[in-house]
Amino acid sequence: MGSKLRVGVIGANLQGSWGVWAHLPALAALDDVEAVAVATSRQETADATAQQFGVPNAFGDPNALIDHPDVDVVAICVRVPAHRDLVLRAIAAGKHVYCEWPLARDTAEARTLLEAAEKAGIVHMVGLQARSSPVLAYVKDLIAAGEIGTVRSAGLVHSTDWISAVYPGTEYLQDRTSGAHFLSIPGGHSIDALTWILGEFKSLTSIVHTTRPELKAFGTGAPVARTSADEIVVAGVLDSGAVGSVRLTGASSPGIGVRLEIHGDAGDLVVTGGAGGRGIQMSDLTLHRSVELAVLEPVEVPARYFLTPATLRTNPPQNVGEAYLHLKKAIESGGRASPDFADAVRLHELLDRVEAGAVR
Repeated sequence: MGSKLRVGVIGANLQGSWGVWAHLPALAALDDVEAVAVATSRQETADATAQQFGVPNAFGDPNALIDHPDVDVVAICVRVPAHRDLVLRAIAAGKHVYCEWPLARDTAEARTLLEAAEKAGIVHMVGLQARSSPVLAYVKDLIAAGEIGTVRSAGLVHSTDWISAVYPGTEYLQDRTSGAHFLSIPGGHSIDALTWILGEFKSLTSIVHTTRPELKAFGTGAPVARTSADEIVVAGVLDSGAVGSVRLTGASSPGIGVRLEIHGDAGDLVVTGGAGGRGIQMSDLTLHRSVELAVLEPVEVPARYFLTPATLRTNPPQNVGEAYLHLKKAIESGGRASPDFADAVRLHELLDRVEAGAVR
């Protein structure tokens, strides 16, 4: 690896992909990390993406990207069912890996990927980008510094329309077995954000329920089965003794976005993200704190919490850019990235607990 960290992005179709929405704009804004290759399922779509973003190498075969000598890190931004084979292939090639969340279709598969990555000695990161949010990092530090006293309770609400208009190619997001659904994606990101800031659930109870078991395909009206949940509540006691809750609603209304309230015995913090946001990890967040009865004042996040340049201050690319800079530091230091595949396995295990004990 030279002075720059060189990234190859698998899953970057201009017609709609997380690689194009988040990864490539983030990489284009960074000085120390760059995109050197993209891969899609067809050469012509890879060429189109490479041309738009000024990426020198384009491949219709992800294996060619993985094997390219200029690629230091393989970023896997495709659908969850394809993660396992691509991650294992990149590990076998000796490449560092940034894999989007969910890491795998289930916990057993995630453990397989963690074991392979640890055995190979590569640096691995999972795309739980809420942990890279400067706003949430500042919140975490304020709490640790005792700025609101002892935290007694916290609640995160995320409300959004979860793909109620089923466009071609999005059917898998309604399928529980795909590993990519309402609980695993917005649920996983939301629960991870809460527990990263405040600590793990010591005990929990949950509701995992499907209110709309049948949707309609956009344009044709053909029925589409929803086998995954669209209304979820998780509540319990955290290791600290505080009470924590996460409520996710994926009905067909636009929703209110994200609201995280953290209540201490010396004050409160409130984090909000605008309506229509797909999750706390990809929303532009604002922070307020209580100053007196019924009064909240805005809180500015100190500049030191931003690693990315001032030109990268909107999401989803901002948090992804922050994550890449954390990854570069881990590779240069020979340390662990955060969050890594071990963090992903713990979150998969927690989601298993949520489902196993759920009232339906």
